[in-house]
Amino acid sequence: MHPVLIYAVVFIITTIGLLFLFDKYQLGSFYFLLFIAGVITVIIGKILIFIFPSDDPMREEIEKEGLKQRANQYSREIQYLFNIVQPDPKFQPNPKRVNECLEDCFDLDAEIIFTRLKQHFGESFDVKTNLPLPDMVEEIKNNYRDWPRS
Repeated sequence: MHPVLIYAVVFIITTIGLLFLFDKYQLGSFYFLLFIAGVITVIIGKILIFIFPSDDPMREEIEKEGLKQRANQYSREIQYLFNIVQPDPKFQPNPKRVNECLEDCFDLDAEIIFTRLKQHFGESFDVKTNLPLPDMVEEIKNNYRDWPRS
């Protein structure tokens, strides 16, 4: 359940309950009632979100946006990888999705892709080819500090 929906439901239930309580005992103004309902809503909402964590639909969009930024940042390195896997520009793809990996981009067997990368980087190459392209670039940069200059 989305956190905003949890807060809305808790606020409405709390406000109705406090409305009856305030009306019966004449405890104060309507604004004071809304303030108390808001405070109680925040407390109960935080507890419910902690107990029942949910998948926030915006989190996936934020992660996609982060991947897009990283893909743009590493566009040169991604092109280098494409040149290694498929030297002929006519057969090089354009990634259609941000989280694509080399295996998704090329119509080649994963072993062929891995072999070509291993030929370029050496026998010590052990980066998985099913990682999203920005993650793969970061992994290669961590393992081969002088890449893409080498």
